[in-house]
Amino acid sequence: MATTDSFAQSIPAPTLSDEPNIEALLATINALTGRSVMRFASASARTTALTTPVEGMTVWLTAERRLEIYTNGAWTVWPPQAVQTFQVSDAPYNQVQTTVDYSNSAWPRPVFTAPPSGRAFVTISASVSNTNTDTSTIWAAWRATGSLGFTFTNLTRTGLSAQGKRVVASKRTLLTGLTPGETITIIPQWNISSGTSSTAETLSGELLVEPAP
Repeated sequence: MATTDSFAQSIPAPTLSDEPNIEALLATINALTGRSVMRFASASARTTALTTPVEGMTVWLTAERRLEIYTNGAWTVWPPQAVQTFQVSDAPYNQVQTTVDYSNSAWPRPVFTAPPSGRAFVTISASVSNTNTDTSTIWAAWRATGSLGFTFTNLTRTGLSAQGKRVVASKRTLLTGLTPGETITIIPQWNISSGTSSTAETLSGELLVEPAP
């Protein structure tokens, strides 16, 4: 075959002068198949069939009932799915002026795959209070860590706070600079300036992650 398609996809195309060639025809069929939406019974069946996937391949998984795109060395669900977790129990508040991670059992950590855009919205919602003194503060916040080395920590940018009274609020933050396909974990955190578990309290905590276009 002396030429390729007209759309810069590198698909071999026959010309009128070509002799019949079944192997050349098969090469064209394979090139077209790899650029189509391929269907597989399950993710494991796809793994068996596509031993060397390439960037941009798209598949439909029948068992999982979802579309996935291969990007940056990993299969990513498309469209990207939101993930939400809810606070189960409160923090011990046994440290002051230190930002501390919630245990995963107290507040489960949302885990998601970074979308092709490399961006995601993270929303934290909670009711927070610290009545130790009129100036005692409390923070409910989060940090992010990734399987490929991404990290993000910023108490004032991600956190909700109260001083000497109860505040019920939400804050939405755009997380950027993610590597598409990277596994990202959002870790909820707490911080109090003074007091103990008898004066500080966080209730109804939620974390919502929404992959952004």
